[in-house]
Amino acid sequence: MMKRLLLICNPKAGRGMSPERLMEILRFYGEEGFLPAVYFTHPEEDFRELLASVSQDTRLVLSGGDGMINLLLNAMHREKKLMPFGYIPAGTTNDFSRSIGIPQDLQDRLVNSIVPEVQSLDAGVLCGRYFAYVAGFGIFTDVSYKTPQRSKNAFGYLAYVVEGLRSLSELRSQKLTVQADEETITGDFILGMVTNSMSVAGMKSLVQEETKLDDGKLELLLIRRPKHLSDLRGMAESAMSMKILDSPLIEYRQGSHFSFEGESLAWTLDGEYGGSFVRSEIQVEKGGLLIHSALQ
Repeated sequence: MMKRLLLICNPKAGRGMSPERLMEILRFYGEEGFLPAVYFTHPEEDFRELLASVSQDTRLVLSGGDGMINLLLNAMHREKKLMPFGYIPAGTTNDFSRSIGIPQDLQDRLVNSIVPEVQSLDAGVLCGRYFAYVAGFGIFTDVSYKTPQRSKNAFGYLAYVVEGLRSLSELRSQKLTVQADEETITGDFILGMVTNSMSVAGMKSLVQEETKLDDGKLELLLIRRPKHLSDLRGMAESAMSMKILDSPLIEYRQGSHFSFEGESLAWTLDGEYGGSFVRSEIQVEKGGLLIHSALQ
């Protein structure tokens, strides 16, 4: 008896889904004993109605970008129907797939999307809204995900931020009191990120050796507003030498709960707009995301 499989597909993600590629994917699933159906997403999709019609024995596979993962994850938690899903990354940066090691070859991606193994990964929650790998505010958080890969600095996203700054007059900052578990951090910050990822905006994380995607912790990164252009140059030199955490402008912490208070912050979650809040609360939900994968 063939098993049911629902392919949730964003046909416009990345370079788009060609009919030939879609037929190749469906042919593969059919040959593996699945009866595949395809659901094409549309703008403002929230997946709630779709999830309500999906039985627990249906294999879910998502083909799209990181933003689709965010939408599906939030719908699952709203409907209290957390299900594992396979993932065929098809976006521009594909940070989530980079973090868990999903291969580049399409055939390998298809095999990985239907393995019986299920990885239980942590998710973040910002004021009730879930995110899979990053919540960010400040400079470039609304545009960095759209930047072509060739223009991104190979030494990490902080080097990219530094490279993009031309003068202190361009900097917009936020005066904040940040609580990281039991520690209080105050200052004037140009960028903040809470992540659970090996890659952000297509660029390598600075602390991969300390980052675990299932340890019940998230990573906080804050950049203070520089007072002089020499501070920016110093941070750039630290980034290039892979010692960016030695910069006095950088605050890095790990924890399970963070709060931000002082000014209204506009957040980006997994590349999607996440709302604006005067007081922002972020906590980790251990095991809040389930994915079919033999890799991590």
